[in-house]
Amino acid sequence: MPNFPKDLVLILSGVPCVGKTTIAYEFLKQFTEFRRVGELDVLRTMARAVADDAIYASGYIGEKKLREYFRPLYYSVSSGDFTVMKQQSEFMVKYIREIVKRQQARKIPTIIEGSCIVPSTYFIEGVPIKDFERNILFVNLYLSDEKEHLNRRLSRCQERDYPNDFHAEEKIEKIRDENIQLHLDTLSLKERVHNVFSIDTSKLTPDVLVYTIKNIIDSNPF
Repeated sequence: MPNFPKDLVLILSGVPCVGKTTIAYEFLKQFTEFRRVGELDVLRTMARAVADDAIYASGYIGEKKLREYFRPLYYSVSSGDFTVMKQQSEFMVKYIREIVKRQQARKIPTIIEGSCIVPSTYFIEGVPIKDFERNILFVNLYLSDEKEHLNRRLSRCQERDYPNDFHAEEKIEKIRDENIQLHLDTLSLKERVHNVFSIDTSKLTPDVLVYTIKNIIDSNPF
């Protein structure tokens, strides 16, 4: 059994259909001490705090101001605009922080995964922001192969019984630029920090990718 830090938090980022959820579940299968926090769990945490944010952060509950405050969340995670993706990530940081604090206090190794996570928004000039300073590993999943990206989208459509493949080609085409920019943005950050990685999943099976991440954890000086 690997000797993972008990308060380790693995944060998986990546655009839709790169394999975040698949890898998270495969990781849990091999290392049962971990727990998974998916996007729905993050949204639940966020929903509990929305009223307070509306009152204290925006200072006013009027619809116009409220919509402006939460504006980044109105955009689809598949908007194809990396700037919007970063805005969404910046907005979600405070809610993911609460999950990180809770899980680390309980000393439960945890995987957090979501499409609205951009690792660079958790650092300021290469320095991690408060509550992300220790035992945090960011792993961005990237797909260099566009055909493989489309195939994964089509597979998801079949699994979930979406009608007419749910515009698979159109959706993948829109997020390919985000996929590339997120990868490059993460690589740039990796040059300055030790706990950020971006991995091309195009030719990696889930078990190989889990082994790759395990090796990163084992060799990382948390």
